[in-house]
Amino acid sequence: MYLKIQLVAVRHKFLIPLFLLLCSTAFAAERTEKTIDIGHARLQVAVWESTLSNDETLIALPGSGADITRYKYLAPFLADAGYRVVAVNQRGIMGSTGELEGLTLYDYAADLVAVIDALGLERAHLLGWALGNRTSRAAATEYPERVASISLIAAGGLSKPLTTPGELGRLLGDATLSEPEKFELARRTLFSPETNDGLVLDYVRGLNYWPEAQHSQSMANRATPLEQWWAGGSGPMLIVQGVDDKTAPPENGRRMKEQFSDRITLVNLQAAGHAMGLEKPRETADAILAFLGKHRISP
Repeated sequence: MYLKIQLVAVRHKFLIPLFLLLCSTAFAAERTEKTIDIGHARLQVAVWESTLSNDETLIALPGSGADITRYKYLAPFLADAGYRVVAVNQRGIMGSTGELEGLTLYDYAADLVAVIDALGLERAHLLGWALGNRTSRAAATEYPERVASISLIAAGGLSKPLTTPGELGRLLGDATLSEPEKFELARRTLFSPETNDGLVLDYVRGLNYWPEAQHSQSMANRATPLEQWWAGGSGPMLIVQGVDDKTAPPENGRRMKEQFSDRITLVNLQAAGHAMGLEKPRETADAILAFLGKHRISP
């Protein structure tokens, strides 16, 4: 199996660098990093801004125990369209600090609102990927006056995953796995079968581990009843989901649409899995931008 992966890597060795080169030449957005002190925690964030107006801000959260590198392809597309994208490393990730014990999703939601305060904003849009969408929904539920809209990528929670139990946890929690093991687990849990092996390998080689943070987020999720955050408040909500997502099956979005009707904008992406922001960044960004254009903070 390792030989197979090595051969795949050789076959695609120019694919990922070429993609990155194309991205770097196409994007006008600039990325900066800063620390935001919210009193009870200090959060490291990455900010993508273009030379356009940036009159609306999008606060972005990655998935379970993940860092903001998940947004490396997606955020520049959004910033180039005129939005300021602030991707947040949550407590315990990439230098972010704060208590990790005894938390609920509402504690993490309060962190988001504190970031909005620190940026001097009355309201912001929220973007949550995987577990990050649960925190975004909790924030929209608890602080509806501060949240203009929520966009969810890979919004699970109600329909059970179609993956083998424990495999995603191993991928994200066991840094001792070999590269071939990580590759196989990532392929089965996060990516569409149609996604090229080079992109999966790029993800695997860039995978960072933040076990304490992942455990804290997992416990916070378990401590917060689903029925409290599932609706995500009462404001506009976008759900972008990969048709091939086995970790957060598309049935989740369909059930949300059936339950909340016109509140929900549902977009299904073909040939995309749980990692659609890496697999299909342009298509994911297009869906988000079309939605945000209809729900601007200022007319």
